[in-house]
Amino acid sequence: MSFTGHRPDKIAGWAAAPTATECSIRGALRGAIVAAAAEGAEVFNSGAAPGIDLWAADEVLRLRAEGTIPNTTRLILWLPYSDFSGSFGAEDRALYDSIVERLGEGDEVVSLADHYHHGCYNVRNDRLATECDLMVAYYEGTAGGTRYTLRSARKQGCQIINLFEGELFG
Repeated sequence: MSFTGHRPDKIAGWAAAPTATECSIRGALRGAIVAAAAEGAEVFNSGAAPGIDLWAADEVLRLRAEGTIPNTTRLILWLPYSDFSGSFGAEDRALYDSIVERLGEGDEVVSLADHYHHGCYNVRNDRLATECDLMVAYYEGTAGGTRYTLRSARKQGCQIINLFEGELFG
């Protein structure tokens, strides 16, 4: 299972109610993670970007720590380049660092390039698509990396669930 979605500033309603918006999306992510684990998902892939990616990774680790999903569940963070988190704001960097500190045996942080280069985000997004049978997204229909990732996942034959609409990506 892989996750994709918008960064917080691209989510409708974020500016007016960031805490409520994040809580709502995290709740939907938790439900999707629990359902996937119950169906046998053992590996969860995150692109580790601020917003949906980091929230999903955090929720996987929380659910595993609570015992809600098996402790054998693996989390893989796919970074487009090694110092990806160096571009984050303080709050997102703190969340990323917290996630990395809580990684367990079998979890991984995979850097797909040593340094930023043109196209490195697409390489990461394509990897998220090739590493899953199910892509869980939060996609409001705007152009950008989330749309690219969903199109790549569709080409790979992945099932796609869009939490924004609560249905399959069309």
